[in-house]
Amino acid sequence: MVLFPDTLVQQTLRMPGASHSFFKQICEPDSLEIRSWLGEITERQVEPLQQRALDMLTSLDNRRFFQAYAEMSTLASLERAGWHATGYSAPHIEVQHPELGAFRLGVMALLQQRRPGGEEELHRILIRSLSRLHAKQRFALLIRRWLPPELDPEPVRRALELWLAQVAHGQWQGRYATYEDERISLEFSLTGEEVTGDQSPLAFCMGPFFAHRMMEAIEPRVVAELDRYVASPHRRQPLLLACVTDQPWQLNDSYLLDFLYGRPDAIYMDERGLSREYSGAPGVCVFRDPLYPFLSGVWMLDRHPVQSMDARLRVCINPWAQSRLEARHVAWRCFTSRPESRPEGRPDGRSSHLCWQEGIGTRLGSLP
Repeated sequence: MVLFPDTLVQQTLRMPGASHSFFKQICEPDSLEIRSWLGEITERQVEPLQQRALDMLTSLDNRRFFQAYAEMSTLASLERAGWHATGYSAPHIEVQHPELGAFRLGVMALLQQRRPGGEEELHRILIRSLSRLHAKQRFALLIRRWLPPELDPEPVRRALELWLAQVAHGQWQGRYATYEDERISLEFSLTGEEVTGDQSPLAFCMGPFFAHRMMEAIEPRVVAELDRYVASPHRRQPLLLACVTDQPWQLNDSYLLDFLYGRPDAIYMDERGLSREYSGAPGVCVFRDPLYPFLSGVWMLDRHPVQSMDARLRVCINPWAQSRLEARHVAWRCFTSRPESRPEGRPDGRSSHLCWQEGIGTRLGSLP
């Protein structure tokens, strides 16, 4: 089976428009590596998955294409740890590990409505402009939402100069000011410090903050998927869940861990790094919910905005699952029981001590 024959690639490139399509983008000459990799990983799969990938990876519909890309990427990450796919029964892939036996794998693909690049440069442009201000008072900047691609920082800088002039003449009450229009939302606050020497008046910048919005997108989809599984005839079979996005996750570890494990009873730092301690009692979170003991782990995978073969993968292992994974069953960076810990944290009430363990790297393709 040839996933991307040369005739199809050339026909797609000659097609007018459709430049927004992921499929047309990977037909470009500089995308040969990702085409070859997708072809290799697809050829290793069983026939139902091969046909599914063939149908979806040649689609101009980004949702269909990226769902197949997400499934192949997840399978590639699992293969690194000895897993292999054995079949497909909608909506799950059947996978197996030589030590653990059969599992079901659910893959959720999320397309983010953000630009895949250039945001950092806009951030730097704004910072450089505001750092040129002539002011006696230092201030902090909070970016409430991301900046428009046609950003002109000069109106912001002039408005900020007027505000700081009012502050200097005692004509402003309070420490805060905002700059807002239909595209920009910025907040400024005085730090209480005066500018000395060549010091920049801009003390520091925070934001924009995407983590809360990202959780609002992920949480209902994860919960809906698990509730469907509870009602399915496969609910006694262990489940792996993968969340794959087309751009880097704007989601820090704390948000993710609180959603999956709940708030810890204690957080401590030692020679192994930051660890969290949890009780085995049920809690308001995914892994300690008594309805979801079948969920063994959650894969969080995102791709580099330019280098498609580079990915970041974090795996969160459920220490209270009926079928429990260990770090060697994952291979990638994972949040799991500390290496010296015995299997604990079961519903008998004993606590679990969990920490991050590093994995094999960030390349989805073959190891060097």
